[in-house]
Amino acid sequence: MALNIVTASGSGSQRGTQIGEQLADLLLVAWNRWVFHFSKNDVDAEDLAQRLTEVGGWETAERFCPDLVAELEAMAQAANMPWYQVAALSMLDESWALTGGMGCTAVAITRENSRAAGQNMDLPDWTNGLQTVLNVKDESGLGVIAATYPGSLATMGMNSNGVIVVVNALDLATNMTGMPVDFVTRGALHQPTAADAIAYIREIPHAVGQNYTVLDSKDLFMVEAAADQVLDVPVHDQVSVHTNHAFTREYTGSEGSYARFAAIAENREQFNDAQDIKSALLNKDTGVCITLGRWREDMYSFMGLVGDANSKQAWVNAAPAYDGNFEEVAFLGN
Repeated sequence: MALNIVTASGSGSQRGTQIGEQLADLLLVAWNRWVFHFSKNDVDAEDLAQRLTEVGGWETAERFCPDLVAELEAMAQAANMPWYQVAALSMLDESWALTGGMGCTAVAITRENSRAAGQNMDLPDWTNGLQTVLNVKDESGLGVIAATYPGSLATMGMNSNGVIVVVNALDLATNMTGMPVDFVTRGALHQPTAADAIAYIREIPHAVGQNYTVLDSKDLFMVEAAADQVLDVPVHDQVSVHTNHAFTREYTGSEGSYARFAAIAENREQFNDAQDIKSALLNKDTGVCITLGRWREDMYSFMGLVGDANSKQAWVNAAPAYDGNFEEVAFLGN
């Protein structure tokens, strides 16, 4: 599957206008699929979207990252879509907190001469065919590559300074006055270093449970954030991994989460560089990939992203586990 790369630069509103113009048709498709997905699971999709739009998390996002709120608002306006529809599309993790669902396997390598991280983002099957790469540059000149679907600010990504942010949904304490996950992830990607990104993540209130793994050429951080607190996760000295069960709280995860974690943790010697992460995310036999019907009937490996923090290269795959290819995406201006 060829990558659908959307480029934008400037202020939040300028970026949003450019993105909305390029994604207008696909934003409407995404909304219609979002409605169908929840409706077939006996959820009133219109009511859910309105509820998500009205939560206090928007005030939190406006306080901590107004530039990203402006981007999303301008995106909706440029695509001529009602605000509540695009807003709901940006709150997938928050909709899960209200209705159920999660996936994803994240890996970070911190060997002496290798610093890389990546993951397969596992999403509901309504997103298939909507795989999108946002390749943006903010007013400071910092570039961000984010794997998304139309309406999402970022599911995971890397910036031009070599900061990589990968995530895993966790069923932990929720409070919808906290920051939505999309804004946490993109906000972290607009920080100049991993240390700055994790400081941002630790400072803000969180709406739902999420693991954030943040790597650059100097530091690796892994935290489990929730509405009650943000706790550090001990990292391995060479190959760290996280899936969808928490390590910092009393927690019983799904069978698939433990199996995916073991597939990496029990084979750490096989992970030496970015290429090894890509190979694992491509191969259904490694036990890392979620495919339709494996652990979840409606979940699959949506996109893969791998970054090399030393070389500052990013690769994206629009069909991991389904014979896709990791393609390098150059940062704007590079």
